[in-house]
Amino acid sequence: MKIWKRADIVLLTLIIAVGLVGVMFQQLFQSSADETETQRYAVIEVAGEEVARLPLNENTTYTIDREDDMYNVVVIEDGSVYMSEANCPNLNCIRQGKISEVGVPIVCLPHQVIVMIVEEAP
Repeated sequence: MKIWKRADIVLLTLIIAVGLVGVMFQQLFQSSADETETQRYAVIEVAGEEVARLPLNENTTYTIDREDDMYNVVVIEDGSVYMSEANCPNLNCIRQGKISEVGVPIVCLPHQVIVMIVEEAP
């Protein structure tokens, strides 16, 4: 008594071959997707207008000077961004600390300053 017929073996071989081809295509497309990594930026807005877009992979300091002696100092350091100085009355923007994730803003409401991280393809 035969358990496997010739057609069963051919069908099983085709299923395995199609699976292997699928895995190869997945690996191929995954490696090409990895090559097009996104770049992360700190976007600084003042009164709803973008004033700077700074890459997070470069340590830098950016000072926002506004009329009436209002200022904020934004620091990018080791892939994170934070507000190091400000002369707003409550200093909540400084207390917010470092951010390194997309979607978590630093807000200085008295000075109308928002700092957020965005990702973009190169």
